[in-house]
Amino acid sequence: MDRYEEIRKSIINFRDERDWKQFHNPKDIAISLNIEAGELLECFNGKVIMILKKF
Repeated sequence: MDRYEEIRKSIINFRDERDWKQFHNPKDIAISLNIEAGELLECFNGKVIMILKKF
């Protein structure tokens, strides 16, 4: 078994132990990804505002 397959099986086991498979569908993954990306952008937005206020 190659390293990729080991990692993939480990992730699947982690998910299955927590009964998260029900949430792993394209719609929910896309929504979650966008929520997390939005939270990350908030961090950069605050820094940009602080930099612009200096000028």
